[in-house]
Amino acid sequence: MRIKLHIGKYILYLVYIVFLFAYVSTTSAQSKKTTGLSDEVMAWTVSTMELWPEGRYKSLREAMIDNEFFIPLVFRGGMFPEINYQFSRDSISLTPPLRPPFVYRNKRSENMFKYYYFKKALEDHAYKNVMLKDPRNFKYTLSRLPQRVIRPERIDRSAEPVKLEAKTQIAPPETVDPVIKFIPDRKYWTSSFSSDIKFSQNKTSSNWFKGEIDNMNIFTNAVITYNYARDKISLANTLSATFTINSAPKDTLRDYSIGTDELRLRSVLGLKAIKNWNYSTSAEFVTSMGNRYIANTMNKNSAFLAPYTINLGIGMTYAVTPKFKKPDRAMNVALTINPFSFKYMYSIDREINLPAYFPKNEDGTYMFVLSTFGSQVTMNSTVKFNKSINLTSRLDYFTNYELVKCELENKLDIAISRYFSTTFYLYLRFDDSVAKSPTSDTYLQYNELFSFGFSYRW
Repeated sequence: MRIKLHIGKYILYLVYIVFLFAYVSTTSAQSKKTTGLSDEVMAWTVSTMELWPEGRYKSLREAMIDNEFFIPLVFRGGMFPEINYQFSRDSISLTPPLRPPFVYRNKRSENMFKYYYFKKALEDHAYKNVMLKDPRNFKYTLSRLPQRVIRPERIDRSAEPVKLEAKTQIAPPETVDPVIKFIPDRKYWTSSFSSDIKFSQNKTSSNWFKGEIDNMNIFTNAVITYNYARDKISLANTLSATFTINSAPKDTLRDYSIGTDELRLRSVLGLKAIKNWNYSTSAEFVTSMGNRYIANTMNKNSAFLAPYTINLGIGMTYAVTPKFKKPDRAMNVALTINPFSFKYMYSIDREINLPAYFPKNEDGTYMFVLSTFGSQVTMNSTVKFNKSINLTSRLDYFTNYELVKCELENKLDIAISRYFSTTFYLYLRFDDSVAKSPTSDTYLQYNELFSFGFSYRW
């Protein structure tokens, strides 16, 4: 009796399992028949409805209406995909494999169509997955589509025309103000400014084997340009000031001395000739700014307006600004040739060191005023090698066909940061109109300085 009960119990379990299996199979078949997709694709699609994009679908029905691959599948032909083809959720959600037929370079446009790119990638992946794993889900092929096609009704021209009621309405006048075209004013005046304050120091111990050294230098330089250009007329104005203070340990009368103090104002008025050449007339004013004394004496080497120099010239100017492939590289050169030039030099202080500036009179005294005619060549150039290195040069050559005065000033700036830089300064001067120095048997003079400090430009 117990054996029969156990057998009956197992039979009930078996009937339950068979019934459950039949129910699951029927439900799965109905799902495939409704959607046309495998369970794997269906589960993957439902799981991503809320992930991409967020909150787009609220139910599966909405997703089925929006997505084209929920309609009966049509086999489009072609070769079956490779065996190693993988259909994974991460491959689409992270890096969609389908790229658009054209690439949007605008990020805003690319983000705008990102959902549609993803939707197309999802459809292609589902199609390939069905094609590989369960091709029986394809309901149609391109050659065996349903024959019943809804076509538009043909309109017979011979029939009476259909009369449609039309109402005319007068459009109100436009109340929107017309767009005003903005034309910015052209700037004929341009300006620039640069300023440097540099320091250098050299100090040794009292028992230094080459002798004790204790000095400090302060170098200041400021340049302002204010230029005008319109049609064929141009005007270039440059104001520069250079001032150097040096400690003077060997001077028993003062603790510091003035090295270079020069104030220079130059203007060039030009009229367009051909290409880069302009007819020009130039005027220049140069003077000292402070009192410079000879070491261990009370004698002045120079003072304000003692002396000052005025140069006037007529000639031509060649200005060129070549273009480079590198955006950080630039060059600006202005060469002025004055065949007719007038130079006037005068000192309001007769107690300065006149032999350093003026020739000697026949009676043995030195002049304090000098006027001479000759020719002059002036060149100003700026070379920008990159964002950090900049070279500024000035050449001034004057001759009255008997004597020559030539100056070459160079300043190399190496920027360390926006406001700090290192400067190499070299000033060469040749003047055979004055007597030679007792300590040197040459007319060539030079002033060299290496410094570091503050720099500002706009």
